[in-house]
Amino acid sequence: MADHRSPRVNKARMADYKGQMVRLIAKLISFRDDVAIVEASDGGEVEVKLLKDVKIDTAYIEVIGQVADERTIKMMGCIPLGANVDMKLANDVVQVWHDPKFANVF
Repeated sequence: MADHRSPRVNKARMADYKGQMVRLIAKLISFRDDVAIVEASDGGEVEVKLLKDVKIDTAYIEVIGQVADERTIKMMGCIPLGANVDMKLANDVVQVWHDPKFANVF
């Protein structure tokens, strides 16, 4: 059976997942053509190459996509998270996800 996990990442973890599907909780900063600039849970800036005709009308989103490089994700999907997200908690979830003590959980 293939492994269909999409690990939760922040900006600092993206380089470890080049070419792989990930999940990134982020705050929308700006749009520029077909790219959104977002702030990841660790405060780093990430470029998200948007899906054609995607509509984002909330401040916080979860991007599901493929890591192109250490600062860019190609969006495959997007989940709106609303106007308020505890980004410290979101970053803590990323840290727990990657903690070897919890390898059997995730």
